[in-house]
Amino acid sequence: MICVEPIRDKGKIEIVKRILKEHGSCDYLLFLMRINKGLRISDILKLKVSDVKNKKYIELIEQKTGKYKRFPITKALH
Repeated sequence: MICVEPIRDKGKIEIVKRILKEHGSCDYLLFLMRINKGLRISDILKLKVSDVKNKKYIELIEQKTGKYKRFPITKALH
């Protein structure tokens, strides 16, 4: 079984961000939400434009844990 470790080196994170930003805004946004907010991809993919448009916070119920999460939409995510 292959073990996956998080990226802990800030330099490597910046490299990934730069590559994704060049590739397309969608991939970059998914990465930012994952790394900055700790969301699972299953929770990110369920978000709709109406969940974030003209709002200061994103609110959701985590699929795996059923926990309520509310966090601000930062300038980087905007």
